Amino acid sequence: MAKMTRLSAEQRENLVAYLDGELDDSATQNIEQVLAESVVARHDVDMLSRTWDLMNVLPGVKASEEFTRKTLSSIRAAESPKASLLDHAAAKSVSRAIALSIWGVLLIGAGVLGFQATRLIPNPTEQLLDDFNIIANLDDYIEVGDVEFLKTLKDNRTLVEQNEPAK
Repeated sequence: MAKMTRLSAEQRENLVAYLDGELDDSATQNIEQVLAESVVARHDVDMLSRTWDLMNVLPGVKASEEFTRKTLSSIRAAESPKASLLDHAAAKSVSRAIALSIWGVLLIGAGVLGFQATRLIPNPTEQLLDDFNIIANLDDYIEVGDVEFLKTLKDNRTLVEQNEPAK
């Protein structure tokens, strides 16, 4: 009875070359020995052979000129990796510079907007600076009491203005 030996992974990879007659003598003899001993291996080869026969029955498709042109240009681009790497690096640098520029403009804009927003908020210390003379003399104003007393002093010429020399 025949052995149930299957083809090894390496032999399976060489089956198409075996069927096309492209294998060297030692690999061909190796596969033929396994085929002579194993029904399972012969079945695998038979199924692969039938698949190739069916593929030959299918109508052939011709590639368009545009497909050919695009494929050849892709191959040329792949053969000159130096140019494509430089183009890729330049494009990456330009996109990075644009992104940094946009972030910089946004950051400056946010700073200006924040500065302008702080000017809209009332500052309580500015009012104190405007009223500094009044605050400095607040104790004197409290002792006076009201404005009528100052008017009376002025009318009686009790207060001598600072610019006038004493008589």
